[in-house]
Amino acid sequence: TMRLLPALLAALALAAPALAEDPSPLTAEEFDALTRGQVMDTWSGGTVYGVEKFLPGGKSIWEDERGCMYGTWKQVGELICFTYEDDPSTPDCWTYFDAGDGRLTAQFQGDPLAMPIELTPSNRAMTCNEYLGA
Repeated sequence: TMRLLPALLAALALAAPALAEDPSPLTAEEFDALTRGQVMDTWSGGTVYGVEKFLPGGKSIWEDERGCMYGTWKQVGELICFTYEDDPSTPDCWTYFDAGDGRLTAQFQGDPLAMPIELTPSNRAMTCNEYLGA
């Protein structure tokens, strides 16, 4: 086993830089650049549970089985917090990360133990016609 120790230490030394590159949460500017004008499916546990269109000025339209809602978002510390018209007093805050290929991952309230969600570019037609005209 002592002969394996140098190889193990060498492997750890090679892996250390990759482990140190913990991705930083997206800033509001980075989030806006990746989402503005996009319609994104929101996935959790392998299932799409909503679709969101991101508009200029920190605005969005969310659609799920309950219907359509206007939302606004802003950066609060490292979190991007969404406020929707159905519950304006309780923002939903997430840390977002660029997953590449137009995809984002996020964790609720920045909790690394929370089940992550994923936003992917959507090809779904939103049905919020009265909202989309705005």
